[in-house]
Amino acid sequence: MNQLVQAFTKSILAGDVHSLMELHSSSIHSKMDNFTFYEKIIKPSMYRIGDLWEKNQITVADEHLATATLKYLLATVFTHQEALENHPKALLFCIEGEHHSLGLELANEVFKEKQWNTRYLGANVPVKDALTFIDAWKPHAIGISIGMTTELARLKECIDEISDHHPKIEILVGGRLIANYTLGFLEKSQVTSFNDLLELNAYLTDMSEQLVSQKG
Repeated sequence: MNQLVQAFTKSILAGDVHSLMELHSSSIHSKMDNFTFYEKIIKPSMYRIGDLWEKNQITVADEHLATATLKYLLATVFTHQEALENHPKALLFCIEGEHHSLGLELANEVFKEKQWNTRYLGANVPVKDALTFIDAWKPHAIGISIGMTTELARLKECIDEISDHHPKIEILVGGRLIANYTLGFLEKSQVTSFNDLLELNAYLTDMSEQLVSQKG
């Protein structure tokens, strides 16, 4: 880890918002835009926190503090133009049993930067509850994050359920496991997986243009 990621990780685990804002400010002054800050600083820091949690080197309370601190930081320093009612909609959540939601927080920011209307359900969402929300809100895309190998079977079940009930909704899957494993069950026409936020950003640019042209 480089020094900036180390400093960010230490500050977010301490809940030190002031230090985080100073790190962000110094990075922006160094010509690093917000999107690069997501990918190069925040994301590796979140992965580091996930690793520490899996190795029992931090507690659930520590991770919850990190999540709350990150939410505050994102709300405070990253502002977005308000999405219009007719803009595309995305529902984001982590499957039941998956408690690492920090990466999904960043994905939510990418959607918002593209002026999508988003609903972020967070971690540990049962598929039946997700389906109920999908039925009511009718999103154009669903974003799912997976970080733990123990939940791969449940991820497959979740994707199968959504595909059966809503075969036309795009399912976008990201997280730490995507870059490291070949997951055959993701090879469906309506499912796209992403190694990083840069890939998600490029995909959403194309998808947004397609949805706009369809409305036109």
